[in-house]
Amino acid sequence: MTVTYQTEVASIRNFGVFWKLLFRWRGSIYKLVWPDLSLYIVLYFTLNMSYRFAMNEHHRQLFEEVSRYCANFSTFIPMSFVLGFYVTIVVNRWWEQYLAMPWPDPLAVFVSTNIHGNARQYTE
Repeated sequence: MTVTYQTEVASIRNFGVFWKLLFRWRGSIYKLVWPDLSLYIVLYFTLNMSYRFAMNEHHRQLFEEVSRYCANFSTFIPMSFVLGFYVTIVVNRWWEQYLAMPWPDPLAVFVSTNIHGNARQYTE
């Protein structure tokens, strides 16, 4: 389903039109991502503020050790390797859809072999 916003874009002349239109957009990627993004931002700032203001020196060192431990294990599976699998899956799905499209040539051959009738020769 296609939703057009041409009348809203053409008639609005105020500042901030882009943001107003972006939040009205029904097919927006932002409407899909905002819950995850807001949870990430809240968790990030909670950890950041607790590290800066709530932890003493011993807890900060423990937090840094856990961060280094996680950073060491994050390099075991590189992101390009994971993205390679994802791209392979996407391309394979696309190729399967491409192969599933009917082409007119086999259909024309099938119809021409199954239709029987008089073949008249027209010569001039």
